[in-house]
Parts: sequence; C-alpha cells; structure tokens
Amino acid sequence: MAAKSLFQACAILGAALVALFPLPSASVERWYAKGIYPAIQANLTAASNSLGLALFDTALIIFVSLLIGGWVWWIRGARKQRSFRPIVRGVVGTITGAAIIYLWFLAAWGLNYARPPLESVLAYDASRITPLAVRALAERAVSEANRTHAAAHAAGFPAIAGMPAPLAAALHDVERELGRPRPTVLAQPKRSLLSPFFRASGVSGMLGPFFLETLLNPDLTGPERPIVLAHEWAHLSGYAPESDASYVGFLAALRAGPASQYSAWLDLVSEAASQLQPITQRLVLEQLAPGPRADQEAIRQRLKALVKPVERVAWTTYDRMLKSQGVEEGVQSYSRVVQLILGTNAVPILTGTP
Repeated sequence: MAAKSLFQACAILGAALVALFPLPSASVERWYAKGIYPAIQANLTAASNSLGLALFDTALIIFVSLLIGGWVWWIRGARKQRSFRPIVRGVVGTITGAAIIYLWFLAAWGLNYARPPLESVLAYDASRITPLAVRALAERAVSEANRTHAAAHAAGFPAIAGMPAPLAAALHDVERELGRPRPTVLAQPKRSLLSPFFRASGVSGMLGPFFLETLLNPDLTGPERPIVLAHEWAHLSGYAPESDASYVGFLAALRAGPASQYSAWLDLVSEAASQLQPITQRLVLEQLAPGPRADQEAIRQRLKALVKPVERVAWTTYDRMLKSQGVEEGVQSYSRVVQLILGTNAVPILTGTP
C-alpha cells in the first residue's frame, strides 16, 4: 500500500508541477523537439503502422472501461462498508489515472506545444500583413485553384487510407529546411471508431497523441484529403499549434503533385476569403471557376451531417485544451495560417504588396 500511495503521489505531483511550471521553450526545442521526440515518434508510429486498427481507439475503450468498472467497484464498496473511504480511493485513483494520461500525452507529443512559434524562427515580417495583402492572397488562391483544378482531377486524389509519395517527399523537404534532425516516420491514415463523432462535429482528422497515429474523417471529399493529410502529418512532425501545422502542410502540399497543389489552394481560398469583409469576399469568390466551385459545394454538402450541439461542445472543449497548452488563440489559431503565409512571404508573388 505504501508503494502504491507513493506512486500515486508522484504521478499527481509530477503532472501538477509540469502544468503549473511549463518548461522553457528553448530547452523544449533543443532537448525534446530535436532529440527525444523524433526518436519516440519513429518508434511509436512504426509500431502503430504495423497494426491495422487504431490504437487510440483501443486505449480509449480500455480507459473508459476501467473508469466505469472502477467506479462501480468503489460505489459498491462504499455501500457495503457504509463508508466514504472507497469513494475517496476512487477519487484518488481517478486523479492518478488522469495524471498518468497527461504525463503520457506530454512525453509522447504534447511538449511540442511549448516549442517556439514558427514566426520566431522564420524570416517573419508582420508589416506584410495588411487588408490589401489578405485580399491579394485570396485572389491568388482563387486563381491557382482555377488553374490547377483540371490537372488535379485528371491525376486523381488519394484514397482515404492512401499515402501519396510526392506529398511524403515534399513534407520531408520542408521539415529538413525547418531543422528537423531526421525525417518523420509518416503514419498510415486510419479510420477510427470516432468517425461518427468526426462527422457530427465537423472534425476533418486528428493526430492520435498517445501512439502518434493519423486518424481521418472517412467522409472527406477527394479535394480535401491531401491538405488534411499534410496538416496531420505536420502535427506528427512536431508542429503542435494548428497554425504551424497548417503552414507546414501548405508548403508541403505546394511542392507535391497536382492533386496536393490544388487541395492546398482550394483550402486557402476558404481560409483567406473568411478574413475579408463580406462585400470584398463576395467579389473575390465570384472569380472562382465552376470546377472549384463544385468542389466547394461538395464540401458544404458533406458538412450538412454536422450536429450543432456536438459541434459546439467538441470545439469548445478543444478550444480550452489548446489554451491550456499555451495557444492563446485557441481554435482561432487555425486561421493564423494566413498571417504566417503573408508574414513569411511564402507566396512570392505577394512580395511588395502594401
């Protein structure tokens, strides 16, 4: 019992200390992001790839079963003994379990949230971000989506479980330029038992943080798949904030084949246009050709499966989680990819835009 109590105390105290006193970002970058994490990632993802099922689902089922079973046991014990001691043990056990899961999350991937943001390590100039530049970027995205539509559809889009080689090679190029010491072992996209939740909440995909898996919404349309996959692979590479993952994924997709390029531009049409005033947005989107417009309509049709209460709870919860990990913008960080693209002049034609 003494050993058990000591273990529980250490787990809870360790989780509390890490949560209350975050590690310095420079240390996280040097020792974790460029040392420990790449080794963990390579081994965990390789092990997960060897299995057809999503280990995240298995872990979730085991955790929920243990939680329910444990509380049934503790409540029965309290009734039988007519004592609150089993309830106290239940509370301590539950907190210990949560602490262990939190520490596992941090060690396996979550410490990447403490890395320096991309704009601090890139040639980033905030003065490039102006309303005119956002409009120019939206217009460029529309023009490129129109231009690449036919070639993308002729080439075909990857299957939901596909691993397009050009996209993988492009991601390795980008992460090498950004200083990753070894190529990411890319995760085989998997379907999850959470697919109905993805459908109801509007989630396109997620990184399974405990076994470093890539889980995708099976309802994604063809034009969505490359950029969503690139985004999730960027998370796997260690870019935790949504804006950073979107930026890395965008750069990778632009260097890959026609399908990935089109997917990136079509996604950027929505991201950039959403930051325009309504009248300007309408004028820009009117330039979209019938092909890309039809693909956008297919995405809108897919999103009709949303269940508003589920969507609201899911995104509110995720917003709070992001903020707890130091992402001040929460889910709004998704849209910051536009600022990163403009601030780093990732689309060269915008050089000199006022």
